[in-house]
Amino acid sequence: MPIPPAATTAAHPNTVRRLLRLLATVVVGLSLAAAGYAVVAYRAYHRVRPADRPCLDCGTPVTVNGYQLLVREVGSDTTRPPVIAVHGGPGHSSLSFRRSLDFLGTQRRLVYYDQRGSGNSQSKDRPEDFVIDSLVEELEALRRDVVKADKVVLLGHSFGSALVQRYALRYASHVDKLVIVGGIRLNNGMTNRFVWRWLGPALLSTALGFPRGTGDDADRWFTTSDTAGSLARLFDPKKGALLDSTGTVRFAAWHAISFSLVGDAQEDALGRLDIPTLVLYGAADTDYTGEPTAKAMCAVLPRCTPVAFLQSGHWPFLEEPVRFQQVVGDFLTEDPSRPGR
Repeated sequence: MPIPPAATTAAHPNTVRRLLRLLATVVVGLSLAAAGYAVVAYRAYHRVRPADRPCLDCGTPVTVNGYQLLVREVGSDTTRPPVIAVHGGPGHSSLSFRRSLDFLGTQRRLVYYDQRGSGNSQSKDRPEDFVIDSLVEELEALRRDVVKADKVVLLGHSFGSALVQRYALRYASHVDKLVIVGGIRLNNGMTNRFVWRWLGPALLSTALGFPRGTGDDADRWFTTSDTAGSLARLFDPKKGALLDSTGTVRFAAWHAISFSLVGDAQEDALGRLDIPTLVLYGAADTDYTGEPTAKAMCAVLPRCTPVAFLQSGHWPFLEEPVRFQQVVGDFLTEDPSRPGR
């Protein structure tokens, strides 16, 4: 029997209302689930604090701004500005270079060091000490009080590139040249403080999972996770042995220092930085540390030269050592008064 037109008209609004209520319920449920996940991730990431740990296997450690640091030097020539190698991470170690920069010691002094709370250097349960500005001042104290050189060459790998760029902005008169390898932007592309402070752990946990334990347990978990991700950033993943014995990555230092990068990219200030800069990148690296970022840096820095390593990923100094030594050696012996190539 046909439904009267009046009944059809009455049923239609009821169906629409039911659908809208169902949709609203689903949206609210998903929002609450997302908010709950964000809270759980925030607590999981922030409950891991820097551990109180002495300088490990440091021989005679060097005290810099209240922290005992692992510092190792190669070479003794004082006629040229020394090179300070700045490791990545944050939270990684100078072991990540695997002595691949030692060739520079035949030409000048080369200084490796582990940043505070990273690698083998001392750590303290003081989260407020693990911010990028403190690392800039640590590097300045290292230059002034330990290396004792008026001008230095800074070589920064990965996160280390953000550190050396910030140092150069603050202490340009003490920088002879910059070498950036597999570098990140000064703020690693993170601009919104609210988003990264409150939602950052949730974003990271979707890729990394939740920290397992605290202290050494968290470090072991994070190092295992980092190693797995690193293999995919080699040009040839079968050469994973290149990354053996590159040290422990300290989770608490990584977490705290990474979030301290959030803010302005300071491109205007970088555009006035009159320092010869060499930016090296691997063709197989990710966009965050590969060609797009390298070219974006050199579009800002006025005396910048980008160089591609076609058979490398994130570690040209390990994957193409002969060419790396040639390119860096040539750059360091160039006349600094000449514009970038």
